[in-house]
Amino acid sequence: MKHKKVCRRMETALIVRSLKTEDAAALSSLLRAQSLTYMRFFTPFSFDQETMASLLATRRKDVFMGIYWQNELCGFFMLRGWDEGFDVPAYGVLIAEKCSGYSLAQLSIRMAKSICKLRGSSRLMLKVHTDNVAARILYEEAKFVRTGVDTNSGNLIYQFDFNKRPALS
Repeated sequence: MKHKKVCRRMETALIVRSLKTEDAAALSSLLRAQSLTYMRFFTPFSFDQETMASLLATRRKDVFMGIYWQNELCGFFMLRGWDEGFDVPAYGVLIAEKCSGYSLAQLSIRMAKSICKLRGSSRLMLKVHTDNVAARILYEEAKFVRTGVDTNSGNLIYQFDFNKRPALS
């Protein structure tokens, strides 16, 4: 009886864990299930299962974390660039449309910052489309500072500097 209670609790648990190669199908399904309007600003790579499997299988230092609610993948975030030799990782996040509004993106930012601190990164970088107002507000509330514009995409570049702490208000 005790075992059944634990299993029932796990069904309603919020779990964040590293994604593995065997999660490629679920990640691909998550990305492909979102509406085109919702996904219009999220274009980091192809969403097919082969691409997902390759990204997850070949990473060395890069981070891909899945966010699960009731045993269902409802979002993920990534820290990329370490595998290519960059000192400053690039952050990206996608929360399923049906799961948006539950502070999961904010949770992913906090976790990404913690991972960067644990790895000794001095900064965290992200790029956001100029028209993605909701994401810009999210990142500015998380104390990211706009530092430039990507000349290739026109996306705004934001950075969080771990050495500069915001003043207490």
